[in-house]
Order: sequence, then C-alpha cells, then structure tokens
Amino acid sequence: MAGACNSITCYNQRDFLSMPARRAILHLTTEFVPVVAFFLAGNFLSLDAATIVLITTTVAALIIGLWCAGRMPVLPVVSTIFVLISGGITLREHSPEALIIADSLYYFLLAGVVAGGLSLRFNVLKYFFDHTFAMTDEGWDVLAWRWVTIFILAGAANELVRIMLTPEAWFDFRFIKVLAITGFGLLQIKTASTYRIAHLSNHWGLRTKDE
Repeated sequence: MAGACNSITCYNQRDFLSMPARRAILHLTTEFVPVVAFFLAGNFLSLDAATIVLITTTVAALIIGLWCAGRMPVLPVVSTIFVLISGGITLREHSPEALIIADSLYYFLLAGVVAGGLSLRFNVLKYFFDHTFAMTDEGWDVLAWRWVTIFILAGAANELVRIMLTPEAWFDFRFIKVLAITGFGLLQIKTASTYRIAHLSNHWGLRTKDE
C-alpha cells in the first residue's frame, strides 16, 4: 500500500518506541506479571501453590528480561534472590511471614543503597539507568531522593500491615502497593522530561544517543 511503512521504518519514526523506551516497558512488564500472578493465586489457591506461582513467574520474568534486553538486569536479579529465599522458607514453614518480612527488607535495602550512594556522591539510579534516560545530574539526584522516599514508605507500610493485619490482607495490600509504586514510577517520566539533556534524548527524556 502506498505511503505505508514497514516495521523498521515505523520503529525509527516513533521516537517513544526507541530501544530505551522498550527497555523501560520491558522492565515494568517483567516486574508486574509476577505480582499479578501471585495476587490471583493467593486469592484462589493455597499458600504453597501461590508461592510456587510467585517463584516460577519471577524466575521466568527474569529469564525473559535477560533474553530481551541482552544484559543482566540488576534490580530484577536482587528481587528474584529475595523471592527465592523467602519463598523457599515459606514452602518449608507453610507460613507467609518470610515473604512479608522479605518484602519489607527489600524496600528498606533499596532505600539504604540509593541514599548511601548519594551520601558518597554516587547516584545508583544514574549508574543503572543512564542507558535509558539522559538527564542532568540535578535531575538524577531529584529522582533518587524521590525513590528513597517511596521505598521507605513502601517498607514501613508493609511492616504496618504485617503487624496489624492478617496474612490474607497482605496479599491484597501487596498488589495495591505495587500498583501505587508502578504509578509513581510512570509519573517520574515528567521528571525525566524536565531535566532531560535535549541533544541526547527525546521529549520524554529517554536517551536517543550516547554522549
């Protein structure tokens, strides 16, 4: 058909679907699918079955992410390690306590690593995601402190649920929590756009070329 473009041409014309954007979408997908699977399994299956679903989908998402991105995704690897250890304990003890505590530790660990890096004038987020976003150092620092805040809040909220509510309620809370964090992450595209390096990125702050 006249005027139609093939897939390669369309890909080049759509700036938002550049490789950095595809990496970002892939990361969100591989993080979100295990959460949805665990939420559904937790509401319809036994604890052990739900835990097996979580472990299986988390490992599968990591493998798919590695295969598609062609590089080792650090944060999903850390998340997978937490899931494997806490999931193994859960299957042995037949109690979700390990999964719940591991969730809190995971977010507190992320907050500590990012904040610790900033105190040493090393931006962890920039180190891992500079290939995806082209932002000024000020923008990376703003983004990092925002994530430190959200990680601390997520860990603290998880602990409150563990102490005050039932394990069954935690299944629903975990799903809502990840939805909220995902929404927060998507909103940070505005930060990337505000602090973008114009000649290295598109309107969204997604990197289009190396320096």
